[in-house]
Amino acid sequence: MINWKLEDLYLTIFDSAVVAIGLTDTEGKYVMVNPAWCSMMGYTAEEAKRLHVNDVTPPEDRQSSKANYDRLISGELPGIRLSRRYVKKDGTYFWADLHVSRVTDREGQAAGLVGIFVDIDPQKQAEADLRDLNSKLSLSNQELQQAMEELRRLARHDSLTQLLNRRVLTEILDKEIQRSSRSKRGLAVAMADVDNFKKINDQYGHDVGDVALIELAKVLKEQIRTTDYVGRWGGEEFLFVFPETTCKGAMIVIERVREQVAKIRIPVPDGDFSFTVSIGLSYHMGIDTGETIVQEADQAMYAAKQAGKNRCIHYQPECLDV
Repeated sequence: MINWKLEDLYLTIFDSAVVAIGLTDTEGKYVMVNPAWCSMMGYTAEEAKRLHVNDVTPPEDRQSSKANYDRLISGELPGIRLSRRYVKKDGTYFWADLHVSRVTDREGQAAGLVGIFVDIDPQKQAEADLRDLNSKLSLSNQELQQAMEELRRLARHDSLTQLLNRRVLTEILDKEIQRSSRSKRGLAVAMADVDNFKKINDQYGHDVGDVALIELAKVLKEQIRTTDYVGRWGGEEFLFVFPETTCKGAMIVIERVREQVAKIRIPVPDGDFSFTVSIGLSYHMGIDTGETIVQEADQAMYAAKQAGKNRCIHYQPECLDV
């Protein structure tokens, strides 16, 4: 068994410690550092004696460092533990877990501070990486949610006009027919078709034809009630569903639609052009199938075409009486 002298024992422990140990005077100048401190900081023990605490502290952290130092020297704090950054000799920063305590002389007066720290930079980097990963995951989840919402919207809407598509209109119609059967309240369905649309495409091109359909869709949405539905049935055909209405009320809406459509102007190189729609309407209370009411609206629409276009016709002769 080795018989250590107390001073030799303390010095051996100081030199052998795997944690960095630094002793400073009351002014913050280094008096003594151990090999682990030198290894972490990149300075020799002699170089360390020419350093002040500020020399190994990032400029933006010096004010808070001095405040803590003064509180420790004054005895306001007997010790402190914190995570802080250090600046190595090569100018790079690293994070350390620091324990600092006040050192006193035989009279109990402050002689300096002893600081013990371990490098936690890998831990801090891992935490930063985890935060970055969580942030990216959160962003990815948001983007995924937005993409899912967009997919749901696309699944319900026509890509060109942004109106409801045929599949959704069919579902809505079935639902409203069931409600009409229960409530015995009227349900109207109207079919609108752009007059001479092929001529528009042939004369101005399909891109201009698409613009015409987009502008038409805006008018259709603007002119119906919030409780009504309108969507693209196919090509230049559009279907309206008017729940809980009278035939007269539905006819008023589609006449207003027809008038507003005729006011649309589509710009082309040699000026602009307008177009019209023909609309057919079918009205029922408690009808069994959507297929029947759509067929009747379609037949009424073709009757409007044959009667000269740009007009609205109802399928049931007694329609305006209800």
